[in-house]
Amino acid sequence: MIIDFHLHTRNNVEKFSIEDISRMMRLNDVEKAVIFPMKQQSYRDLAAMNNENLGRKDGKFFPFLRLDPNNMSQEEFAKISTKFSGFKMHPRAENFNPLGAVAEPFLCAINKIGKPVIIHTRKENNPNTDPDKLLELAGSYPNIKFVFGHFANDSEIFFSKIGKYENAFVETSIVSSPMIIEVRVRQIGSEKILFGSDFPYSDQEIELMKIKRARITSEAMENILYKNAERVLSILPLE
Repeated sequence: MIIDFHLHTRNNVEKFSIEDISRMMRLNDVEKAVIFPMKQQSYRDLAAMNNENLGRKDGKFFPFLRLDPNNMSQEEFAKISTKFSGFKMHPRAENFNPLGAVAEPFLCAINKIGKPVIIHTRKENNPNTDPDKLLELAGSYPNIKFVFGHFANDSEIFFSKIGKYENAFVETSIVSSPMIIEVRVRQIGSEKILFGSDFPYSDQEIELMKIKRARITSEAMENILYKNAERVLSILPLE
């Protein structure tokens, strides 16, 4: 079993159909994926898809709402939030402070329903994406399972503190390598690390290879490839 926790439906140029994505997943033996669009306005198609998947053990996709708190009312969010398996936040692209007032009411609402959030984090000379600062979110909203994207930029400060938060995780796309994964598994254990490809910005096969080439136990590899994602998504394993 492999679950990809970070998969886009398009990049800045090209849109990928569900058939295109499913074909790629089959080639790489990926059985399930967290999927989200580039823009918040694309949520309607994914909401319809989620109606078919929600609550099904064999559902392939877990659609997340691309949440831009600058361009969605709290009323609209309340109407549609139940249609999604979780939420994606990209504070650089949408130019907001996740620790600020604009995001607070949305995060409070998500904290009440207890769905996961994947958030873009990189060291980009941008405080809105600094993983060392954004880790505070896990303490402020304990009912949200936060997945910090791009391996939290492999930040030493971040990884020295993540163990304090049961609801904080990282996904492996872009920044990790076999050696980096090995080091962090030794440091924090494998239970906080999830596989993510960031397709189409990276290649799913290449991102998987980084994990498969890491010198870690089979149990750790299973945790990273799917078991931790199952826990975060609150899905039951297939019998």
